[in-house]
Amino acid sequence: MSLAKYLSEATLLLLLSACTHYTDKSPIVAKVYSYELHRSDLDGLIGEGISAEDSIEITKNYIEQWIRQMVLLSKAEKNIKDDFSTQLRDYKNSLIIYSYEQQMVNQLLDTTVTASQISDYYNTHKEEFLLRHAIVKTAYVIAPANSPLIGKLTNIVSKKGFEEHDVVLLEELASKNGLSGYYDINTWIPFHTLQLAIPITTYNENLYLKKNQSIVINDDQKCYIVRILDYKVSDEASPLEMQQDNIRNIILNHRKLDILSRMQSDLLEQAEKSENVKRYI
Repeated sequence: MSLAKYLSEATLLLLLSACTHYTDKSPIVAKVYSYELHRSDLDGLIGEGISAEDSIEITKNYIEQWIRQMVLLSKAEKNIKDDFSTQLRDYKNSLIIYSYEQQMVNQLLDTTVTASQISDYYNTHKEEFLLRHAIVKTAYVIAPANSPLIGKLTNIVSKKGFEEHDVVLLEELASKNGLSGYYDINTWIPFHTLQLAIPITTYNENLYLKKNQSIVINDDQKCYIVRILDYKVSDEASPLEMQQDNIRNIILNHRKLDILSRMQSDLLEQAEKSENVKRYI
């Protein structure tokens, strides 16, 4: 069991223990020593659209889990004398503050992020988006080693001015002759992803990409015919189109932090002006 899961379950046990001290007049559905589980504690357990059979099963499982936890809690309380009141108070305070902060962010956050804002952030923070590995834009066809189309396919991928209509021609030839391939030349993919499909072996991918625009590799069974249309090597800035969603999230997160910072400052200022803040140290 992970530490986070254990702590969350331990917190639940403590909260359940704390809840046994208030008076609940709804019927009791289970009891373990002095702990009582009331019908009202099951409110909201079953969602809409759940069948009667599934509802019974969910409820039974919940009750059995509660019984197990209370048996453990009873034993733990007899052997552990630590006072958790401070931790419970802090946990409750954190939940209340977090809930209020989320409410304020939902009310005040401007979620519109323009292409210009994304571009501006990218251009001023390129050092945040350096590539760890090479990426490529590519198209390729894989043909049987004895295919009569190899010469024609090789001529297409070797053209100096290789363009989109050449990709269309490549795909049409491959499709008509039952050959596999890849033709999305507008999408960047990791170079190592290309190597999973094409048996390219190199100890210096940067130098390899610099020297190889068209690639033809033969083995006993297949011929791999590849065109590299564009590439970026490690430590270059990742292309903007690959980072747009990431940058949008970064901008929104900055806005959230700004909202929370201003809110905290304003509340503190208001409290101090109304003399509701006292410092005795």
